[in-house]
Amino acid sequence: MAIMKAITQEDGVTTNYHRILYVQNMPNSHTSIAVLSLVSDEVREEQKAGDIEHPYTHSVTYETEEHDDLTVSEAYNYLKTLPAFEGAEDC
Repeated sequence: MAIMKAITQEDGVTTNYHRILYVQNMPNSHTSIAVLSLVSDEVREEQKAGDIEHPYTHSVTYETEEHDDLTVSEAYNYLKTLPAFEGAEDC
């Protein structure tokens, strides 16, 4: 599972494929969602196949105090409510 949206990173590289690395729920506190972004879903497939060992990646961790018990699926839905992922589509 991942979401697709063109996002130009601070270094000028545009990433389109964004997948959750982990969701860390801190009971009665907050949830941290680590997102790893790659240039495309094709690059991700090449990485999984072992054709690309170290593709360009960019990671960001988002935190929310609104939720402290998100599943991975719920975390993807939450990410799509953030301005950075507005209009993102499921992949």
